[in-house]
Amino acid sequence: MRFLVCLSLVMPLALSAQQPPSRVLAKPDAEFAESFDQVLAVSELPSGKVLVTDLGPKAVLLADFASGTQTNVGRNGQGPGEYQFPGELLPYRGDSVLLVDRVSRRFLLISPDGKLGRTIPFPDGIGGLPEPRGADRQGRLYFQASPFRGSPGSGMEISENLPDTVPVIRFDPATKKVDTITRVKIPAVKVQTSGTQNSRMVMMRSQPFAAADDWVVTPEGRVAVARTGDYRVEWYGGAAPVRGAPVRYDRLKIADADKKVFMAAMRNTRNRITVTDGGSGPSGGGTPPRPPEPAAGDFDWPEYFPPFPARSLRLAPEGQLWLPRSTSARDSTPVYDLFDASGRHTGRVTLPLGRRLVGLGKGVLYATRTDEDGLQWLERYRR
Repeated sequence: MRFLVCLSLVMPLALSAQQPPSRVLAKPDAEFAESFDQVLAVSELPSGKVLVTDLGPKAVLLADFASGTQTNVGRNGQGPGEYQFPGELLPYRGDSVLLVDRVSRRFLLISPDGKLGRTIPFPDGIGGLPEPRGADRQGRLYFQASPFRGSPGSGMEISENLPDTVPVIRFDPATKKVDTITRVKIPAVKVQTSGTQNSRMVMMRSQPFAAADDWVVTPEGRVAVARTGDYRVEWYGGAAPVRGAPVRYDRLKIADADKKVFMAAMRNTRNRITVTDGGSGPSGGGTPPRPPEPAAGDFDWPEYFPPFPARSLRLAPEGQLWLPRSTSARDSTPVYDLFDASGRHTGRVTLPLGRRLVGLGKGVLYATRTDEDGLQWLERYRR
């Protein structure tokens, strides 16, 4: 009899762990009055205004939902208060933001009032094409190490056989110390080279629906890693890693319609990285040779989607993790799994069809929708 009572208590708990609460965010509470071209990142400031990186005009904008107005932050260029190619927006020391300019290998500090300030160069000794991912309250910077050796302009070595994993590294500006937090799986990339020893053109193309780990860093310096292998969240930064339980998911098979979507994206030159290594370009001062158009046969197609797409993990200000499930062309409704500071799967949130989460603020989330003309509109949802 005791055995039966024990079962009746355990079973509901197990079912609850497998089926966390689910919510639907049906409509936004606000939409910004002006459109954008290609939103890469959004970061909310203490004032409630938001910084927006728009790749179309290569600009950083300060958007005010209350007034419906936007202003430019800095400008495109190579001098003080300028950026060559604006990238991610990383929270810094509680109230400021670091703008990543990978082309110039530096950060630009944006103050809480949206003003561009001092420049922070990438640390010496971190070569290749590192990916800055965050900073903590102590001012330590976190990077995903590059799979390449050297650095652009000084003999960067690009091999056609890239590693499967790279380190997550932490740099302390005060002590100049660099240490490794963990290693993460990176997406498969096909590297093609052409030209001569003195002037090589290297073209790197992401492989279709490539499985990869993803990670973020908290203001306290804890690193959360979403593992694609068994779909779980791990936390680093304490005495020992904290590993959440694997999350059950149904594998999605890749269909012809999904391949068409991928190929359409790959034919967009924004999705290619081309590096000219050595020499001064083609003779006669002409433009560099145009990379060949990709064909479906150039890629290795997996049978199934990974559990989540690459570069998609996001951190809410209160420490909650948001991670989207992979979707197919047949049903692309965005669904996000939520995780807590122990890696526990705590909930699920569904956004309206066609929305893309681009940022999380205090009690809100920011998503884009794309209209028939290809313009993107920034929406704010209460969460």
